[in-house]
Amino acid sequence: MLIAFALGLISCGPQVTVPHAASAELQACAKVSGEVGSIAAVVERLNALPGQPDGACFAASVPRPLALVATTGITSAQPANSRASPRIFLMLPALVAGVVPDGDGAKLLELGEWVTATRTLKGELELPVVAKVAPGDPFKHVLFSRPDTTCALCHRDETPHDSIPGAFVSVAYKPQPGSFVSVESMAAAHEACVESGEESSRCTMWHALFDFGVVTQGAFGVGVETFVP
Repeated sequence: MLIAFALGLISCGPQVTVPHAASAELQACAKVSGEVGSIAAVVERLNALPGQPDGACFAASVPRPLALVATTGITSAQPANSRASPRIFLMLPALVAGVVPDGDGAKLLELGEWVTATRTLKGELELPVVAKVAPGDPFKHVLFSRPDTTCALCHRDETPHDSIPGAFVSVAYKPQPGSFVSVESMAAAHEACVESGEESSRCTMWHALFDFGVVTQGAFGVGVETFVP
């Protein structure tokens, strides 16, 4: 059984003294391991996860150490629900995956696969996943009206992908500086869930992120533009 001591998994800060065992459901998700470095790999991962995977199940399954960036930003198809339930970017190899613990934003898994240092291939999927995901599903879900996607409403300079039919690439953005939620703050929220025993979707996400290995503060590249609503 995997035992985690919340903040002890982070490179700084005090250790939690309350022992915590991840739920059986999250442990089952975490057993499906391996690198996830592309949208195609996300599709494979979701199809391999047990049951009807949601954002927490996916988060539990990605490799550690795991770098996170979180924001309270709400100008998005995947809005943060509050500072206590921010939009969280999983900074994976060659890929950024966005999840939200609860609220409307929790209904989507947002995906950006880096094709250059400042542009990403965009995709998204509805959560929880209730049927097998086809390779083209992440790109179909963002289509708005050809030749545009819903992503183009915010992300400029959208162009078709060179080799994936129906897929589009556009400028990537990082959150506004005043909107960031630190990993330390998220770890403290996880500790509070451990101590209270709260069984909410918000706490489930904190367990998915912090119960399975080292978590660090991530950052977008210096060349990535800041989003301006």
